Amino acid sequence: MKQKLIILTLLILTTTLHAGGILPQLGGQRAGTSSLTFLKIKPSARASGMAEAFTAIAGDASIIQYNPGGLTQLENPSVTFSHLDWFADIDFEYFAVSYPFLNWALGFEAGTLHMPAMEITTEYKPYGSGEYFTFTDYFAGISFSRKMSERFSFGITGRIAREEYLNFKSTNLLMDLGTYYYTGFKDLRIAVAFLNFGPPTAPEGTYEYINAEGYTETREYEKFSPPTTFHLGSAMTLLERQAFNWLVSAQLNHPVDNAEYFAFGSEITLLKTLVLRAGFDTNEDHNPFSFGLGFKAEKWGQSLRIDYAYRDNEYLNPTQQFQISYNF
Repeated sequence: MKQKLIILTLLILTTTLHAGGILPQLGGQRAGTSSLTFLKIKPSARASGMAEAFTAIAGDASIIQYNPGGLTQLENPSVTFSHLDWFADIDFEYFAVSYPFLNWALGFEAGTLHMPAMEITTEYKPYGSGEYFTFTDYFAGISFSRKMSERFSFGITGRIAREEYLNFKSTNLLMDLGTYYYTGFKDLRIAVAFLNFGPPTAPEGTYEYINAEGYTETREYEKFSPPTTFHLGSAMTLLERQAFNWLVSAQLNHPVDNAEYFAFGSEITLLKTLVLRAGFDTNEDHNPFSFGLGFKAEKWGQSLRIDYAYRDNEYLNPTQQFQISYNF
């Protein structure tokens, strides 16, 4: 009876969000009109090498960013650090830690997107005005997950996110929801995640506006919704041998400010140590292919994982990502 209720809950959640409920209402926004868009950048090098088809995969504490419902799949405490070389000398740093106890799991994460100071140019000083600017985006979140049965778990994340650019500052409180379900067929699992859900946000303060009559008005900045995204993913081990393991994943992504797209990932582990990854997605905003390498070592029930991901881009520089994870 419990399994039937769990399956029914997943079906209702998926149908409501994707086929006539919350998502179609939010999805009327035009591309590029969300606030706090840095939250679209994901921290896991392992996930990046698989085109971010990671909602149904749990291996370290960075699962907080993809599906808080997967936290209880980590049997031991986990800590992870990652660094991303983003576009135009912009860097992204991330830290996460998780701790399981009984049928619960607790997680904490923090991340920041930053850049070195850049000189301001103007129409009359195209080579530099002598003044500099920078920006900093950062967030922190705490997650709770509970295992309801041997097959089903759910989780929730509360997150505070802030953007700072010159004198413009904006802050918002967001929430993630996620479920994780083992079907009972081999290790096939299905996961649903609803990420970055929250109220619209705008920069703090006001600005002056001259109307058509020539009078000055004081106005508040316009508010925009956060980059809410719905994910429906699955993953399964196709082959499992002593010296060879092949994991595949598939995922539907529905962002509120762009067209929905599919992502597919593949991970091959050789001799339980060397990991090769590749991914493909149908998102037209960037190169569809991604690649990754990994190294992992396990001893005395503990594991160390070092991961690297690479993605080329048609107009901007390639992105590279590094990650170190340790499960106690």
